[in-house]
Amino acid sequence: MVARAQVRAFYDEFFESRMVQYRLFGNRRIELAARRIEPYVQPGHRVLDVGCGIGIVTERIAGRARGGRVWGIDLGGRNVWYASHTVRKSNVSFFTADILTDAGHIRERTGGAFNVITLVDVIEHIPEAERPGLFVRLKGLSAPNALLILTYPSPQYQRSLQRNRPQELQIIDNVVELPTLLAEAGAAGFSLRHYSLEDVWMRNQYVHCVLQTNDALAEPARPEPTLSREIGERVQRATRKAFVLPWRRWRFVTRILKEEQREKSPHAVDS
Repeated sequence: MVARAQVRAFYDEFFESRMVQYRLFGNRRIELAARRIEPYVQPGHRVLDVGCGIGIVTERIAGRARGGRVWGIDLGGRNVWYASHTVRKSNVSFFTADILTDAGHIRERTGGAFNVITLVDVIEHIPEAERPGLFVRLKGLSAPNALLILTYPSPQYQRSLQRNRPQELQIIDNVVELPTLLAEAGAAGFSLRHYSLEDVWMRNQYVHCVLQTNDALAEPARPEPTLSREIGERVQRATRKAFVLPWRRWRFVTRILKEEQREKSPHAVDS
């Protein structure tokens, strides 16, 4: 078992060796993760970015959550310090926290009830024995109909690193198998919404996984009724009844049945 102090020290050093380079030169893995997350974030949303690093993805999320609020948390104090001094969005806050031990503090500081929670390259660095508890904590911080978005190395890529480039692995770097992940998340009240293997620098190198709280399945969201929407829907129904349905009936029923009758007619002549 790796001590949490060792993990914090590792990521403080990782800040200089890798993180700042991402800000200077960009990183395709981070860019693809941001693109995956952005469509799920809406104006007014409250978002928690767990393991935010130096805030690159957090900054992108904040641009989507206009009128809402975004918090980035990370174990690495230097990461949080740097993010606080470089991300200039007015709706973003950063602070140091461990999602495994500080869930109560996170809730007190932010109010909890997040619409979206993101873990970009985080889940593989959580000790396997602590992952079930992690999902319970994340569920406790989630609003109704919340989304949990994970990006992480695919099992095949992670096993390849273990065999061929172990020096690339971080202090905790696990293989995350989908059946295990779904069992752990399901026990906490999440279900699968999206899963894909993504090409980054190699084929099928990373996983993008979107989970949703189970209450999201209870009833589809319906827009609030307004006069203009009601009028629009009535016009659509009238147009469909007067024009669209008659055309479809001719195109797919009447015409075809007439053609069938002609083919069955004893007077039909093969062309």
